[in-house]
Amino acid sequence: MRTILIEDEHHILRMMERLVQSEPNLKWMGSFHDPLQALEFLADQEVDLVFLDIEMPQMTGIDLAKRLPTTTQVVFTTAHSQYAVEAFDLQATHYLLKPITEQMIHDLIPRVSKRYKETLSTERHRTCTIQCLDHFSVQTQDGDLVKWPTQKTEELFAYLIFHRNQVVNKWLIAETLYPEIDEPQRALHNVYNLVYRLKKTLAEYDLSISVQTINNGYSLHLDDACACDYHDWLDAKRKPFSQTELNARLFVDKDYTWH
Repeated sequence: MRTILIEDEHHILRMMERLVQSEPNLKWMGSFHDPLQALEFLADQEVDLVFLDIEMPQMTGIDLAKRLPTTTQVVFTTAHSQYAVEAFDLQATHYLLKPITEQMIHDLIPRVSKRYKETLSTERHRTCTIQCLDHFSVQTQDGDLVKWPTQKTEELFAYLIFHRNQVVNKWLIAETLYPEIDEPQRALHNVYNLVYRLKKTLAEYDLSISVQTINNGYSLHLDDACACDYHDWLDAKRKPFSQTELNARLFVDKDYTWH
């Protein structure tokens, strides 16, 4: 299982790192003492398991866990037991009281392995319908409309749909979606958060859509089971209407300026 560690105390982080690296069922992918850096990493990487400290100065582990995809297992680590109820309200896989020992990690493995295997065996992708013409919406196989956490998350999804089969540079995304921000690094940090929210939303609705990180950019991949009217127009050998009409109908209910 792909695993990362998030802990603001350096000596505990190094100790946890050694314990995880010694466990054959876990694949250590990184350690972070800064939760914001961890979020930037998670915007580009998918992980199966996160060991997450609850008490951190910049962001609590509880708040960070709320931003993780539901398929990512969370093991909270803390020196204080009073957080247990709130941790399990977030459906944490487990809750470890410090100091963490090798035996605690060893005893944890059967539980996280069982849940990991269940996730793999029950994972299924819904067919979905993406409407870009006349009205922009994403609908699941069950007929549920996808509810986006923010308008910018929805816009990023539309932007990547528009740039079909293209890897869009992250700096270009930052300039396009945040033209009002004159600090490039701050705009880029916003993009990382958007990508993370987008991945989480797609996972929550179990859609057959993935955001792929390639070099310094992002690309959207749609499974064949997911239909998109804009892509259907692109694929049609005989166009049902003109490019001019397409442009007039594309994302017509949105005020996007990039198409």
